Amino acid sequence: MEQGRWQVGDVLPTEVDLAEEFGVSRPTLREALSALQFAGYVESRRRRGTVVLSASPVPGVARHVGAAGSFAEVVDLLEARLAVEPVVLALAAADPDPAALDEAQDALSGMALVVGADTIPADTDHRLHVLIARVCRNPLLREQVIALLDRASGPFWQQTQAVAWQPDAALCREWAEDHAGILAALERGDGVAAAAISRRHLLTAVANAANCAQMPASERWRVRRLAERFHAGRGPADPDPVP
Repeated sequence: MEQGRWQVGDVLPTEVDLAEEFGVSRPTLREALSALQFAGYVESRRRRGTVVLSASPVPGVARHVGAAGSFAEVVDLLEARLAVEPVVLALAAADPDPAALDEAQDALSGMALVVGADTIPADTDHRLHVLIARVCRNPLLREQVIALLDRASGPFWQQTQAVAWQPDAALCREWAEDHAGILAALERGDGVAAAAISRRHLLTAVANAANCAQMPASERWRVRRLAERFHAGRGPADPDPVP
């Protein structure tokens, strides 16, 4: 993509053709495509194929017009995501979309390959969050999560989460494990586990924000209160497990 062979909007050749052209096996080719998808170069679209999104990793401020415009908005978004995402995933586990699960697994493989890269924006894993949200078949619930993810991006958000994306950061590897746990729970229909892992994962983002030196003291106080409310299940109640 960076060499300009494929332009934004182009559909890549099939996996068979690409593997033959580059002289690699299809599993190796799929790993490469997964890494490109996670980094924001391409996107897999149903009934169309793999589409080129950008010639470079896509920064959140360019990708999302409605990115958070202040640290106060970042705190609002953390609270909203903690309230909404775990609940939606708990409900999604009752009837997950198999095709969406497959797409999310592919992106997760890509995340594992690019962990530690110093060119990946601090909101990159939101592409994986979006794919996980799409496992939910209810479009109203799904779009609520995606709308929040669209805003949880840009320079203010990135400053609060940059520590996780430093080269060789252990937290980024932990995040990959969290996503794997969420997908495994969704696949086996365990909504309680999916919600619990999602909440734990989001609380690490809250902890990052609480330690962000650029954030005003008043907003750091709000973040700490937020962590206290959602730790140990003191946030909004989870839905009852589906029998």
